[in-house]
Amino acid sequence: MESTEIIVIGAGLAGLTAALELAEAGRQVVVFDSHRLPRHKVCGEYLSMEVVPYLNSKGVDLSDAPEIGHLLLATPGGRSLRASLPLGAVGISRYALDQRLYEAARAAGVRFVWQAVEAVSFSDHQFRVRTRENAYSARLVLGAWGKRSRLDRLAGRPFFSKPSPWMGIKMHYQMDYPGNQVGLYAFRGGYGGLSVTETGAVNFCYLIHRDRFKNTPDLEACTRLLASEHPLLAPLLSEAKPLFPKALGISNISFHPKKLGSNHILMAGDAARLIHPLCGNGMAMAIEGGRLLASLTTGYIQGKIRDLDALEKEYSLQWQGKFRQRLRFGSLLQQLLLHPRGLEIGVGIAGKSPRLVQQLIEKTHGRP
Repeated sequence: MESTEIIVIGAGLAGLTAALELAEAGRQVVVFDSHRLPRHKVCGEYLSMEVVPYLNSKGVDLSDAPEIGHLLLATPGGRSLRASLPLGAVGISRYALDQRLYEAARAAGVRFVWQAVEAVSFSDHQFRVRTRENAYSARLVLGAWGKRSRLDRLAGRPFFSKPSPWMGIKMHYQMDYPGNQVGLYAFRGGYGGLSVTETGAVNFCYLIHRDRFKNTPDLEACTRLLASEHPLLAPLLSEAKPLFPKALGISNISFHPKKLGSNHILMAGDAARLIHPLCGNGMAMAIEGGRLLASLTTGYIQGKIRDLDALEKEYSLQWQGKFRQRLRFGSLLQQLLLHPRGLEIGVGIAGKSPRLVQQLIEKTHGRP
């Protein structure tokens, strides 16, 4: 059995950030993931400026990512409002951002094992991690395996047994779209975002209730149907050239609360909790969560936190303090976005008060 100090399960934004921070603090870190990087993932690909200075400090180059300073919000009926984003963002694909964080982590000494973790156990103050090919032991295991994993089921996490009706679908297009704008388009049964990425490709990623998808034969047909129904999306997507062989999709996207710890494994990123996609803040939250978890883990190893129970309690307190407000407002805003009549009224009111829109946006974002 191979031994290491810390194992991180999942090479997404949270896992990569935590591994990078821990390696720079002198820890021995191994990251496990079943899929090699880089790869495309279903994601809004809008990165809040709150984490850009941090990434720059780690040598993660974002100079090719277009800066986003404006929001367009469109109702199903075609009514719209425009607002400036108080903090701003950049548009960058997960394909590029994950790869750049991966390279920074490797340079810091993080080791990567491209194997699926099949089981994790804890006894005698030691974790044991098993893949199909090998077994490993570690002092700590951090969970950053994303929205939904068989490890959630094995750990008995309650949300896993509650089916969710939400699906996420993503496609990159070659089309004309303002590089400094993120567009949020509500439609019957969901909503989606348009923004330009570092390659010039336009990302269209949307959340849809499964009842709206069930009568379409595939993901591409679902996208065409939604676009044809929307007065503002239709002219944009009708001439757009798809850049993927087929659309990417994920199902059972759960917004249920999740415990931040399970069997002494602490969770970060989407494994800890999803923020509603309309907030455009999931990538930043994953990075911030990975940083926080790495910081407290370092404190535990240095003896500043007495045991794993105390570590889990402190992490939960600090995580809730950092993210509780934006999760609450994200949930409220999603409820509004999914009610067309209420959204039409809300857009009319908000259009007369740009500062109100900015204040709502600020509630779902952090500070640099």
